[in-house]
Formats: sequence, C-alpha cells, structure tokens
Amino acid sequence: MNDLEIQRAAQLLRQEFGPDWQTIAGMLGTEGLRKRVGKELTSFMAFPERGNGGDSHWRGNCSPEVIAAVLRYVLDCKRYYGKDISQFTLLDPMSGSGTSQAVAEHYQVRSLLYDLNPAPACGRGNWNALKDEVDDSADLIFFHPPYHDIIKYSGNMWGKPHPDDLSRCENYQDFLEKLNYCIRKFFLALRKDGRLAVLVGDIRKNGQFYSMQHDLMRMGDFESFIVKGQFNCVSDNRRYQKPFIPVVTEYLLLLKKADSLIIPFSCRQEGWFSVQNTDIKALTWHHLIRMTMESIGGTAALSDLYERLQSHPKAINNPHYQERIRATIYEHKDQYIPVARGKFCLSYKVA
Repeated sequence: MNDLEIQRAAQLLRQEFGPDWQTIAGMLGTEGLRKRVGKELTSFMAFPERGNGGDSHWRGNCSPEVIAAVLRYVLDCKRYYGKDISQFTLLDPMSGSGTSQAVAEHYQVRSLLYDLNPAPACGRGNWNALKDEVDDSADLIFFHPPYHDIIKYSGNMWGKPHPDDLSRCENYQDFLEKLNYCIRKFFLALRKDGRLAVLVGDIRKNGQFYSMQHDLMRMGDFESFIVKGQFNCVSDNRRYQKPFIPVVTEYLLLLKKADSLIIPFSCRQEGWFSVQNTDIKALTWHHLIRMTMESIGGTAALSDLYERLQSHPKAINNPHYQERIRATIYEHKDQYIPVARGKFCLSYKVA
C-alpha cells in the first residue's frame, strides 16, 4: 500500500467515524499482533483506547487495559493449575491515580494500593518505597515507576518535592540503583507462584538514550517480555530537526516467583576496555590496524603502525608482528589504499 492509498483510507475513516477514526485505525492495525492462537495477551500490547479506571489526566497514567490483561493472565494460570484464588491479592506500590483498584474491583479480587503521595486518590498514602516495609504479600504486584525525571511527581503533580521520589533522583545511575532496590523489595513481597509485572519505558534526555528495560535487574523466572505501543504522547505534536529515533513503545517484564527460598537473578554489568592494550579473541589484526588508523585520522605509514602497535599484547606474543601487519594490509587491499611508498589510507573518510 502506497502513501496515497493510506491517505485515502484515513480520509474515509475520518468521514465515517469523525474524531475517533485514529483509535479505530489503531485497533485494526494492531489486531493481528494483539491476538494470536486464541490468546488475548501476546508479546505485543496496544490500547489506542485507554479504557476506564483511574484518572486519564494524570500524567504518566497507565491504561487499565494493561493491568487487566496481566491480571487475567495470572488468574488464568492459577485456575489452569488448580491453585486457590479465593485470597488472590493485587498490590500496586506506586498507585498514582488508583487505576489498579478499579481493575481489581472489576475482576473481584482484593487490591492494596500504596503511594508516596500523602493524599492519594485511594489506598495508603505517605508510603516510602525506599524506607517503608511492604507489610502485605501479593499474588501479583504491578509496578509502574516514574521514567526517571521525565515527569516529576512530588512538587509538581502533588505536594512538595520529596527526597525519596524516584522522579527526583540526581541522575540516571542514582535512579537505576533505587529502581533495582524497589524491584528486589517487591519481588520478595510476592507469594510463591506470584508475579511481579514491571512496566517501564526507554527515555532520551539531552541527546542521551537510556533503556530502563535493558538496565533493570531481573529476579525469579523471566516469564515474558511484552512490548506495548504508546499512544497520545505529549511529544507527538512536536517536530524536530535533529535526526533521532522516537520512542513509541513501553515494555512490561513479567517475573515469576517459582520458589519461596531460591531466587535466581541477573543484572547488567557495565564497563569499558581500551583496544590499545587488550587482546581478546574477537579482536583480529585487521580490526586492530583499522581502528589504530582511525584514531590518527585514517592515514598511516607502516613505520607508524609498527611503533604504535609494538607494545600491544598481539605484537608482544608475535615476534614477527611487523610482517603480520604488512600481510594484513596486503590481504585487505580494498580497505587499505596505498598513497605513497609504505603509506596507506583507509578506503573511507574518518569522521
């Protein structure tokens, strides 16, 4: 389908359905991904129509359809395996406008809502995730934290700025450490066979990209990773000159507590190494020579390469390293272009 056909289809939908045409188009466009093999919850979520529950004007508010989809799944699992659901409990430790309570009431399960806000719409207020205990246990904990400082809550959406508000962390690393602490705390509050659902999003700040779903700690059995489409974002109506990839998705990680005492976990390890003094299996002579030439502008004489690489582990372990450098350049004639006797440049310009 070309652009003209898409524009024509949009015009027909607009004429037929008025202002709701985009919601209808969104539902149609995602139908094949949202429902597969007779299941209503797949690895892709999209709810152009938000649904009822909570306050849709509360910035960062989660669609009740997201919570409902996860709740239905966990209840279905319990029923399928013959588990008792008479005391099933849904806990939301950052409950915002109270969306989780409305969903729980619809499915007739008990809900517990906590929030740092001293006067929340419903549930227990003035509860500090970094300092207060989780007094209760739950079969499903739905955790929808702030996305760093994209939306500040205390001192903005409610009350005065609070030092333990995750949306007011000094930097992303501080935010991530506190986020992972919360994940550990909430996972331990699960009952056996319970699930922790963590809804997060990627963010871009001052040109830097941060992926919360990539960085956060995993605990228990990583049961599912669900991509959720974002709709009606504040930034949708803006236009930008600088090239970048807009963030149009969120992610829901479903972590299962299969054992009461043994809890597997994983967390991201971050670091760096210098190619100048490190030898790893993946680093070939070709890579090493090419990157060395890049570091000095893209042109080098053989004597330059000999001097710069003589102390590299590859050279120390190879008494014939100079011959190896010459042979490597000869083996990749299309990438090392001779410009003078014993002098070469890369086949591309170095940025």
